[in-house]
Amino acid sequence: MSCLRTQNGMALLLVLLIVALLSALLIEFSFSTLVDLRATETFRDRTKAYYLARGGIEAARTILQEDKNDFDHPSEFWGNPLVNIPAGDGDVSIIISDLTGRLNINYIADNRGNRLPGYHRFVALCEDVLQLDRLQALELADSLVYWYNGDKTKVTPDDGYYSALQPPYQRRGRKLAVLGELRLIKGFNLQRFESLKPYIRVVGENKINLNTAPAEVLYAWQFSAAEGNVEIIFDQADIDALVSYRQQSPYRTLQDLSLAEGIGERWSAAWVQGSVGVKGLIYQVFSRGRINQGTRQAQAIVSKQGNKLLGFKVE
Repeated sequence: MSCLRTQNGMALLLVLLIVALLSALLIEFSFSTLVDLRATETFRDRTKAYYLARGGIEAARTILQEDKNDFDHPSEFWGNPLVNIPAGDGDVSIIISDLTGRLNINYIADNRGNRLPGYHRFVALCEDVLQLDRLQALELADSLVYWYNGDKTKVTPDDGYYSALQPPYQRRGRKLAVLGELRLIKGFNLQRFESLKPYIRVVGENKINLNTAPAEVLYAWQFSAAEGNVEIIFDQADIDALVSYRQQSPYRTLQDLSLAEGIGERWSAAWVQGSVGVKGLIYQVFSRGRINQGTRQAQAIVSKQGNKLLGFKVE
């Protein structure tokens, strides 16, 4: 009788052990299923968010094409960020910025190493923004001149620097395709790159929009000639007056510059004719699509003329 009770006890213990194991397996299976489900939902939401972000880029291009007046100023519809606009199951945010007000550093020199008017403007900009002395600013500008030189048979003063790096590389011998490439060039460390970034670009023509150009670019734009041949028309007070006026009202024509306090007709002598305008030509578009926990961001460079997509990336 005692033996039978012992066998019953062992059987009960075995049953409890099996139940415990089955319960653990069931919990593990349920957890794995939940994780897989969440991963699938996240993938689904991120995929939808991608198309929302891409749609935001297309919406921005449409907004720019609908802007048909003869000037471009941030007070217009395109200049107002669209935040969390409902779209389908989620929302989209769009920010459009005019890049035309920035200095195009691809016009510092040609591909034969000849300096262009942009060289002197860039030197002035570096002195102002980076607080460099003239020698340091000239060294930075020269590094760009050497980088652009397409004659690979010619040894530039910077070639030894690049060959001594780990790993070594050669100068590209052409203009910059993306702004981030500037970090490869001698002298452009991360701090200098980030400081210059709001003032420079590498796409579009060599022309600036006076409605969006930063004050530092407006001042530097006067330096289109070599040192000793530069006539500074606008001092810092004049630049402040030009910026102050456009904060209240856009420049609809170049002649409107004379309306800024103390400027008068001097504006016509300050910058090279044809190098300034009041219209935007190149725009940067940031778009974010969001559905539940899924978020995707897209950035694009758009040429307003012809509605051309010059660059596109998704994060």
